[in-house]
Formats: sequence, structure tokens, C-alpha cells
Amino acid sequence: MAYSISFVKPNRSWVTTLAFALGTMVFGLVIALSPAKADDWPQWQGPNRDAISKEKGLLQVWPTQGPNLAWQIKGLGGGDSAPAIAKGLILGMSHRDGKEIVWALSEGDGKEVWATVLGDAVQQRMHQSREGPGGTPTVENDRLYVIGMGGTVACLGLEMGKILWRRSLTTDFGGVPPMWSYRESPLIDGDLLVCTPGGPEALVVALDKKTGETAWKSRMPGTPASPGNTRPDRKDTPFRPTPPNAPPGNRGATLPVTGTKDPGLYLGEHWGMTAFSRKIPNGDYLVKLYFAETFQGITQAGQRLFSFNVQGKEFKDFDIWVKAGGFRKAYIESVPVEVSNGELRITFTRQVENPLVKAIEIIPQPNDMKGAKTIRIKAGQTSPFKDSLGKEWLADQGFEGGQLNSGTTNFTFGGPGGRQGGFGGPRSGAGYASLIPITVEGKRQYVQLTAEALVGISASDGKFLWRYDHPANRMGITCSTPIFQDGLLFASSAYGSGGGAAKLKKGKNGEFQAEEVYFSNSMQNHHGGMVVLEGTLYGAHGGNEGGSLVCLDFQSGKVLWRDRKAPKGSLLWADNRLYLRSELGSILLVEPSREKFIERGRFEQPERSGVPAWAHPVVANGKLYIRDQEILFCYDIRAN
Repeated sequence: MAYSISFVKPNRSWVTTLAFALGTMVFGLVIALSPAKADDWPQWQGPNRDAISKEKGLLQVWPTQGPNLAWQIKGLGGGDSAPAIAKGLILGMSHRDGKEIVWALSEGDGKEVWATVLGDAVQQRMHQSREGPGGTPTVENDRLYVIGMGGTVACLGLEMGKILWRRSLTTDFGGVPPMWSYRESPLIDGDLLVCTPGGPEALVVALDKKTGETAWKSRMPGTPASPGNTRPDRKDTPFRPTPPNAPPGNRGATLPVTGTKDPGLYLGEHWGMTAFSRKIPNGDYLVKLYFAETFQGITQAGQRLFSFNVQGKEFKDFDIWVKAGGFRKAYIESVPVEVSNGELRITFTRQVENPLVKAIEIIPQPNDMKGAKTIRIKAGQTSPFKDSLGKEWLADQGFEGGQLNSGTTNFTFGGPGGRQGGFGGPRSGAGYASLIPITVEGKRQYVQLTAEALVGISASDGKFLWRYDHPANRMGITCSTPIFQDGLLFASSAYGSGGGAAKLKKGKNGEFQAEEVYFSNSMQNHHGGMVVLEGTLYGAHGGNEGGSLVCLDFQSGKVLWRDRKAPKGSLLWADNRLYLRSELGSILLVEPSREKFIERGRFEQPERSGVPAWAHPVVANGKLYIRDQEILFCYDIRAN
């Protein structure tokens, strides 16, 4: 069933072409006229943006092998975009053949109905999730709305995918893309499309959904939050200049690595790899592996554990924090080895978080061994690096799997709220979350978890109403959609932060203020989202180090249970069951309970791509949809 997009077929006769066009138009008309179904999933996180489906009649327990696979389609292209399901169509986004596209598939069998090019594929500089778009289309009536990775906002006709209008968040509004590009799913509310450019003059904008014309722009005030909303444990880290021997592109980095004459050698890294190999002459060598814990999400021992094997010599439960004695401290592991088959090989095994290494040095023993010379490799660098003694290190090479971090993406924490830094340019006020609409005391508002804070904005004119800082983290990486239920606003992020609940209070002059009810470090939701059911909040706790499903009392924040048998992943709720899609690919069916974790089924997704499974699951019209980059799986989960 694999297919690829093709817009021109020169060898097709005009008769065949005309027949094909007429057939496509007729099929498109039938699709467009299909009525919306009550159990459609027309936008990000479902009909109400709360990851809850109203659907009934679904399997309550899965067979051992999981539900029946109805069909699967390959060739979608790369991306973490979860699909929308509406009016007989499955809508999504991808990078394909060097282009950023929006596609429509038949809900019946997954066959492609149309595909429309938004523009050239956008290449982000961060390696995680760079395969393609992460936003979900929003469908309303006969139109759909999308946001591309580079900030293209477009309205398309549902019937044939024709672009009706488009705007640019960067060109038109001075928007600043976050490091991992724009990942937001557009909100349609009444006559407006609302989204988050993240620029200094346009944090959030509203457009006329019919024409794309600007309705209003909202600028976030630069004043700090009120004392009641300031995170009590947040302390700004002073700026420190980059060491003079830092690799090119690292000017402006903060917090240099200590315990070494060459801190620049420790800024970049290769992480998540499974092995390293290098062809070298047989003989004795001293292999030196350079380590330092420089990831802000690691705050103590035990949060990164991995094992590695250097030419048969095993190092188990390796903890950089413990070995180096803390954060941003250099450590070198020296391993004498013998090479007898012409190749040095190092394997890495993840335990908690990803393995990483800053550099590898291979020194012949003795140094004048015939035919051999010292090899120095700077992990994470795409160009050679010279250390303080003038020794040259080769660019990153020899690794199997994993990703590079050159160290050029640095975070500066001295600004308001500790916003995420960029690549030497302006910082984005946008995170990666999507807006929700709420009404409090008759006031319609749009709520967004920005890079700095949870904020409220007037739906009528874009006026800034209130802010609540605590749920945002100092990295500015805020991904999960906020929740409004039972009078409480709840938002959460990882990287040492947590989840906070607040109530909106209206003052005598009509101004709103967010008053914190509680804050829990036990709900650091990375990007898998959360669900609230009958006074209970479910969500995965944990960042890049992994994590597990946690259950909180929604009104108090008390932890009711946590269970590592339910791994970190993304969630939705349908017919009294939670659907948990693990980042590693497992899909679980969970019975909601305040007392304990109750599993009602589990299966492994076939044909895993090898990258983290970040596209959220979708349930619509008796089907479960699981996307893994270019493949979309459709499972029949109906009880009868």
C-alpha cells in the first residue's frame, strides 16, 4: 500500500487524465458532502481539546495480541503530527520529498484522497523531532486549518485541499520560532483562528478564519508576575561568558564545564547512540571517553544511567553525575584495550535517560606503534575542533544511531521568566502547546502555556488578562495543552518544574488574577498530555530520562498512585478507558482508578521507526489510529 505523492504524470493520455480528474472531483464531492459524525476527532485532542472522546461501545479488554489491525498505510512522510478525523477523511501533515504537505486519506481504507504542498520542508537545527510537522489540522465545516513548522498558517478547502488563504507568523507578525519549530495546532473559536507567533509585539494573534485578515495582536507585558504568582524556588543563574577555546558558534554559552582546561570540548555531545566503531591497526590502545552532565533536566544522581562496553570491558550503571561529582563537571574514563580484529568497538545501552559522550580519544600504546596514530573525535561537532594545546579533534563520526547536539543551542536564564534562548537571535515567547478557550464569569478568554507562563488573553480584543508562572520551566520548553475543569486551570511542564493548579479571581475593577491552589513536582508532564476524569488527573511524569503514569487528585494535587508498568507516553480517554501510547511504541489500555494502575490490554506497534513515538493516539468512529512517522495504523476497537 505504499505510495508517494506525484503531481504530474507526463505519460498519461489526456483521456485518462480527464477521467482521473473527474473521478477525483466526484470522490472529493462525496467526501465533502459526508455529514460530520458525532464520534469524529476534528482537531488536536478531540472535539473539546481535552483528549476525551464521547464514543461508546468500545472494547473494554484487549485480546493478548491487541485489537484487530484494520489497515495500515505507508509513505505519508516524516512527522509527529497526530491526525484529525472528520467527514470521512483523515487529515495530517508531513515532510515528503523535500516539501511540507497537508494530506487527506479516506477514513474507510487509508488511501490518499489529496495532498497539498505548503512549501519547502523546514529544517530545524535541533535533531529531536526534525522529521516533520507536529501540529494537527483543525477541521470546521468544509475547511481545515494548519500551522507549518516554519510558521505558515493556511486555510484549505476540505474537498480538494485547495489553499484558500495563508499567512506567515514570522513575516507578517515578527514571530520567533521556538528551537523545535512551531508545533501548535490552530484554535478555531467562532469567527477567529487563534495561534501563537511568540514575537515581541505579537505573542498571540487572532485572524479572521474566512479571510486570514488580522483581527488583533496580543503583546505580553514585560513586567514580572505578581508576588503571589512567582515561583518560589526559581533563582536566576548569572550569565557567564564562553571560554575562549569554545568551539565555533558557542559564543554566549552559559555555565562552562569545570575541572578541565578545555571546557569547550564538553559542550557538544552525541547522545542516544547504540554503538561507536573505528577501523584501526591491531595492537594495544588507551581509549579515553570524555563525559560531563550538561543537560539542565538532570538535577541529581540516578537521573541518567547507562552501560557501555569498550572492546569487551563492561561498565555498568554508569552515572556521569556521580563519576564527575555534580553538574557541568568534567570526567574522563580511561580504558586500556587490545584490538585484534582491526576494529575498536564500543556499545552503549540505555537504562535511565539516554547515553551520551562528549569526545573519544584513541591513543596507541606505545605512542610510536607502527602504523597507528592517535585519533581524537569531538562528539556532536560537524567541523573539526582545536583544543587549548592546538591538538585537532575530528568532527563527529563512527556512531551508530542517536543524535548530535553541537552545543550551539544554549539556554540563557537571566531574562524574564528564564525564557529559552535561541541561536544568538531573539528568543521566542512561544512554547509548543496549543491554546484552549474558556469562559469565566462571562468573560471569554484564550489560555496558552507560553515559554514563560500560563497566560489568559481576552477573546474580544487580545487584551492581556493574567499570568501564572509556576508551571513553566526555566528552559522555556512547554509542550502540554493546559486543562480547565471544575473551576481549576492546570498546566504542567518537565525539566525540573511540575504541574500547577490555579483559580481565576475577578477583582472589583474587573481585572483577573490567577491564584495558585497547589503545585506538584510529581507531575512533570513533558509532552504526552494529561486527562482529567471524575476529579482525577492522569498524566505521565518525567522528561527525557523517561518516566511513568501518575494519578493525582485534581482538587488537591495529592499523588494517589504512580506505576512504572505504565511508561511515559501520550494519553486519551474513550468509553471509560485510558489509551496510553508509550514513547517506545507500546500501546496500553488502562481502566481508570483512583486506587491503583489497572491494565486491560497491551500490544507492541509493529514496524517501529526507531525514533520516539511522539504522535498522540486518536480514537474516532470505532477505530484507534497510531502514527509512526510515514506509517499510519488503523485498529478496530469496536466491542461488536
